[in-house]
Amino acid sequence: MIFFGTNSSTIKTGKLSYVRCPHCENEVTMTYTVLGKYAHLYWIPLVPVGKQFILECNHCKSTYHLKDLDQKTKDKFKQELEKYPAKTPIYHFSAAIIIALIAGFAFYMSNKSADETLDYAKNPKVGDVYHYETPELKGHYSTMKISKITKDSIFVLVNKMEIDSKSNIDKILDENNYTNQDAYSIAEMKEQTKDLKTFYRITRP
Repeated sequence: MIFFGTNSSTIKTGKLSYVRCPHCENEVTMTYTVLGKYAHLYWIPLVPVGKQFILECNHCKSTYHLKDLDQKTKDKFKQELEKYPAKTPIYHFSAAIIIALIAGFAFYMSNKSADETLDYAKNPKVGDVYHYETPELKGHYSTMKISKITKDSIFVLVNKMEIDSKSNIDKILDENNYTNQDAYSIAEMKEQTKDLKTFYRITRP
């Protein structure tokens, strides 16, 4: 279940002098509060969604929304905020920043993995593990491990197990699963790794 909603916090307070209170009909000083409203995800502020302005008469303690006061008070309040702005705090973007950082890190790691794979493909070594999607069944994945390299060929042990999730492929990397043997020419192996379509990842111990 995703907990999504809105909340608010005080981002500025101050006083507005010589304004008319509709209730006590006096020219008074009002204390104002600027509330920053934000959408939250699991109670962590996600993005700001506006501001709310509350004013309280210091004489009779009546409370008003800015929109309920006369135009003169509204204009005076506008001038007050132009002089002393109510800035949205950075923490009102907390969840958005966290999401952006996670996405950035995932993108960085994906590019790093791709760069390593291309480097390993150019210079194969015994022990390298090649990850691939099984050609017989799309959406299933397996691995093979280089066991020997000669001048023209690469010999591999093919994993007899497969799994339906890339992220869980570590579960089938047991040494006892590498029972079937196969061989590729070095040129063929490099061709199949150059675009990361056949062998999408190579890991090296």
